[in-house]
Order: sequence, then C-alpha cells, then structure tokens
Amino acid sequence: MGASYGTALAQSAATIYPERTVRIIVPFPAGGATDIVARALAERMSASWKQPVVIENVAGATGAIGAAQAARAPRDGYTLVAGVGTTTAILKTLKPNLAFDPIDDFVPISLITVFPNILVVRTDFPATSVKELIEVAKANPGKFTYASSGFGGSPHLAAELFKLTTGTDIVHVPFTGSAPAITALLGGHVDLIFDTIPSIWPSVQNGKLRALGVASAKRATAAPGIPAIAETLPGFDVTSWEGILAPKGTPPAVVAKIAEEIRRVAAEPAFGEGLVKLGAGATSNTPEEFARFIADEHVKWQRVVKEAGIKVE
Repeated sequence: MGASYGTALAQSAATIYPERTVRIIVPFPAGGATDIVARALAERMSASWKQPVVIENVAGATGAIGAAQAARAPRDGYTLVAGVGTTTAILKTLKPNLAFDPIDDFVPISLITVFPNILVVRTDFPATSVKELIEVAKANPGKFTYASSGFGGSPHLAAELFKLTTGTDIVHVPFTGSAPAITALLGGHVDLIFDTIPSIWPSVQNGKLRALGVASAKRATAAPGIPAIAETLPGFDVTSWEGILAPKGTPPAVVAKIAEEIRRVAAEPAFGEGLVKLGAGATSNTPEEFARFIADEHVKWQRVVKEAGIKVE
C-alpha cells in the first residue's frame, strides 16, 4: 500500500507540474552554443507551461561545477541541467575522482540538438585550407596555439584528434567556455580553434575569422562553401550535441512530462528554423533512447581519450 501511495503522489505531482519556476543549469558561460540552445528551449517551455523556465549559468571545470550542482539538487523536476558530451560522456573518463558520477547521478530526458564543430583561424593566419594548415603546422612545431572551451569538451577532443591524425604539434590554450575562447581568437591571442558552428559562425560570416573546415563526416548546410575536414583527413568526424537531464530519482512521470514537452518544442518549425540558422538541428528522443545514446558516446570517447593520450592538466 505504501508503494502504491507513493506512486499516486508522484503521478499527482506530474499532473500539476510545473507549478513554479523551473531552473535549467547551463554548466558553461553565457553566449556559447549550449547556452544559446538552452535559452531558446526555455523560452518556449515558459510560454507553454505558463511558468518561468530560467537559465542559470554555472561555469567552471569543463562543466563539472554546474553538473555537480545539478546532481545535488532536489529530485523534483524543478532543477534540470543542459548536458553535452563533455559533462555526460567524457568527464567520467578524464576525471575519475569527481565528487559525482556524470552518468549514474542523472536521468536522461531528451536530446535537443546536434551540431558539428568547425575549424576556424585568424584572418591573417598563413593557411587558407586544412591542407595548408597541416603543412605550416608541421613546418613550425609548437609555434601555433589553439583555444578551446575547456579540457575534455568536444572542441578540445576535436583538436587533439586532429593533432594525432596529422602528427602536428599545436599548443592547447584552454578557456572556461566558448565565448572567452572565441574572444581570445578574435583578439589575436591564439591562432585557431575548433568550436561549434552556433558559437562561432557569426564571426565567420562577418569576415572577422576564417573557416577552414567542418568536423563532421560531410559538409554542413549551415556552413555553405566550407569543406569537411574529412575531405582531407578521411574518417574525421567530431559532432557535438546537447540534451536535458534531471537529478537521478526525479519521478518518472515528471521526466516523461518534460520529455514530451521537449518533443513538442523540437517539432515546432520556428524552433527548428532558429537552430538551423545557428548551424544546429533540432531533435528529440525518449529518456530510454537518450540513455543508450549517452552510453554509446561514453564508450566512443573513452577510446579517443586513451588513443590520443589526453590528460587533464
């Protein structure tokens, strides 16, 4: 009887959910792709639910600080987290002594979007193609630098995989997120960057930066005219993604309601069109499908981290 009563309470909570403000923790600074997409989602959820859905940026430690805060939050559906490959599938390999478990301490709800990374350089950089970059980097080992949004993120792994594949020596300069990393590139403090199209494409469009290649298997419609790096380095493919998770123990009925709302938003033409303009694509899946996706991503990046010899500094 106790279990039945508990189930009834959970279902009742889901029926009235949300009855107050919902918080989505973005574990990176404002202005990056993760933040942009989360805010677009939150705006539509707020309108649908008639309750505020607010974004809280909690940056630091490659997303670990914000993710840890979310893991410790009440398990009632009122604190969610925007998860990416870094925080859900990669940190567990890079930082095994974390105070929380990036996979086991969360319940996946749904993917929101996928988007390719793109290789971008300063406009005065002495290379206008991936082939030329490889040549100039090999001729000047250790001379050039690349910025990243932080250790262990897909932009960092994309650059390290690029170095591993090409046998080049390019120095890593990590930042606390995409926005400060791109600012450093725009200011001429670093030479190149791998970042998500949503974060950096506007600076390419206005001529302040030069794109050399997208890091997906094929060319991206959001970056017209830019070749895929795979055209020079066959098989090169590093794609980023973002989804929503909740602290483990959040009632399944609440999780299901949030997942259904994300599916509704993802199907909105205006939402999808907005993401396409950013270089991303809207998507959604079930909590079970998202859980399997994360497990597969963990296995994939565990292998890449080991082969590339990536270590947290």
